[in-house]
Amino acid sequence: MEENRIIAGKNAKIQGHKNEHKICQWLNENYDGTFIVDGGCGTKKDIINLTNTESYSLKTTSKTHTQCHLTSSNRWCENFNIDGRLKNWFYSFFGIPGIDVSEGKNRRHRLTKTDIPSDLNDLAIDWFNENKELIFDVILTGDGVNYLIWHHKSSKQTQIYSIDELRALVYNGNWILNETTLHFLTEDQKKLFHLQMKGSGKKYTSNYHGLMFHIHKCF
Repeated sequence: MEENRIIAGKNAKIQGHKNEHKICQWLNENYDGTFIVDGGCGTKKDIINLTNTESYSLKTTSKTHTQCHLTSSNRWCENFNIDGRLKNWFYSFFGIPGIDVSEGKNRRHRLTKTDIPSDLNDLAIDWFNENKELIFDVILTGDGVNYLIWHHKSSKQTQIYSIDELRALVYNGNWILNETTLHFLTEDQKKLFHLQMKGSGKKYTSNYHGLMFHIHKCF
């Protein structure tokens, strides 16, 4: 089973690189500039326009949402200088690799909203909303992406959105905490992001307990 997951993951990466080259060719045929595939590790930049150095992040999906960021609780807390009780909330809600924080009560080895004291949940959701613009930058723009390309595999439609246009949806929206996930809703109550514990792959590893963000096509 684990070998099948590894093979599937490798095939997905190969297909992803093929899609990047196809969309890059489409850009060169339809827009001014010289577009090349970047696609390096540790960057959200998939395609770069050499003419003006603007960069594009490509999301190819068959659904109305797709993953946009995955990280461990430890790395997330380090990046945002989170410690104390707030750090305890992240380790409770997303779990700790190799440790069953639920003490046998949850097969995913994590706690959910009702398992955690309400004042600690309030502390967490306040933090998410106080830092919503910084969170947007981390999970979507990374190292300076300028545009998001949304390519729908079934319809073959490709649309381009300015990151600034998407960032504007964050200003008057807010994060809400559900039993096992967090959702970000825009001002008109449309779901733009959701955050979950990944909960797949090899159990109880940092990847399994990772923070997985998805972006939804509400724009």
